[in-house]
Amino acid sequence: MNILAVCAHPDDIELNVGGTLLKYKKQGHRIFIALTTSGNTGSNVMTDVKEIERVREAEMMQSAALYGAEVRFMRNDDERLLDTNETRTQVLDAMRWADPDVIFTHFPEDESTDHAMTSKLVREMLLSLPGRNQQSNEKPCSKKVSLFYWEPSYGINFLPEVYVDISEECDEKLKGIYFHKSQFPYMAEFGCTDFAEEARVWARFRGIQNGCKYAEAFRAHRIHGYMPDFKVLP
Repeated sequence: MNILAVCAHPDDIELNVGGTLLKYKKQGHRIFIALTTSGNTGSNVMTDVKEIERVREAEMMQSAALYGAEVRFMRNDDERLLDTNETRTQVLDAMRWADPDVIFTHFPEDESTDHAMTSKLVREMLLSLPGRNQQSNEKPCSKKVSLFYWEPSYGINFLPEVYVDISEECDEKLKGIYFHKSQFPYMAEFGCTDFAEEARVWARFRGIQNGCKYAEAFRAHRIHGYMPDFKVLP
């Protein structure tokens, strides 16, 4: 299968779906990652937004190597992502580029503006995947895709519907987070001194709920023609 994760910023993948992607990789599936922004304001140490973009994209590529993933950057401005014809085409192109069997993205009720907008763009372009008259630079694809939402930070307003056991993958998941070195001082601005350790604690909490050591939690998207197939989860 082709597995696509669409996120707003570098490090979103590693925090929320990294263990699940590692399980897919072990099973021999192809991994694709698409980012709507490069997180180009995500630093109070660097002052040049182009430099922040360069650093964060390099960190993303280091982490993506863990999954053997192909990566696509859309490079919209951080915290300024809007629903426009251009961004709709970007997201549709990314989805068609991956020709996915499964898509993961942010939860629609995530309080982060870029997270919520990324989720909106993904789900609203889902029905356009096979459309031959859509504005797109990629060929239509006709697979019946299953779309799943990962949870927002600390599970705010999120009730899990399904879990993936990442007990064997958690240590490697954390390696992916530690590649994002630029974000540790920035996250400290929000009271988070080690967000990799907090990700481990949260995976342990979800693991307790699922009856295993570590887990990641998801909800499924439902719309006529694209109902979720839970059997595609690893």
